[in-house]
Amino acid sequence: MKKFQYLTLIILFFGLSCEYNSKDYFPSLVGLKWVYSIVIKSSYTGKSYNKRIMITNHSQKKKGNLTELSKLYSDGSFYSYEIGNNRITRSSVILAFSDGIDEPVKKIIYPDMTFKQKEWIVREQLFLVRGFQPPLLNVKPRSQFDMKYKVTKKYKNFKIKNNSFKDCLEVEGKGTTDFIGDTRSGPIEVQITNVEILCNGIGLVKQTRTEDTNASAFGNMTLTKSLMSFK
Repeated sequence: MKKFQYLTLIILFFGLSCEYNSKDYFPSLVGLKWVYSIVIKSSYTGKSYNKRIMITNHSQKKKGNLTELSKLYSDGSFYSYEIGNNRITRSSVILAFSDGIDEPVKKIIYPDMTFKQKEWIVREQLFLVRGFQPPLLNVKPRSQFDMKYKVTKKYKNFKIKNNSFKDCLEVEGKGTTDFIGDTRSGPIEVQITNVEILCNGIGLVKQTRTEDTNASAFGNMTLTKSLMSFK
């Protein structure tokens, strides 16, 4: 009887381990496509800018113990990632527009693919903040900072518009930086918050990022990225 109970516990343990390890918050199958709606709002203008973007898993190849995955964006940009050692690393970026990346291109995005590690730090830069009045009109600071991320919530079901997703995580990042907008004034402080909802088997389904300043010429900027379709 004891031997039977012991074998049952072993089977149950391995069954649960396999189920847990099968979670995938960064699907890498070639051909998968995500279509997102993106809304960028400015507190200065009170207006919003809307667009759609499609992201496709373009190609995949093995590099030793790692898998290199390339993602093609519908604007022509190209991002590559290394998947392995239980983490996701961004390895290269080719942008289709003039604004570059000042932050480290190669960096760990998710240090733990199963999110047992609850907190981590990612080096990032400002990309929403911009000036809206002279002499700071169209000034786009690129200050870098450390974004401190942590898993803040788990969802059995997460609803967005008319879609419902199962087995999701909420990941929140917070950071602070500053920049000199005008040499006649002091540094302008920026508070950054980034919240992502990641769902098993799908990846990112929603992102809300805010970059808030205390300067009237810049105001506050918010980006909302919502999944419209996945196939």
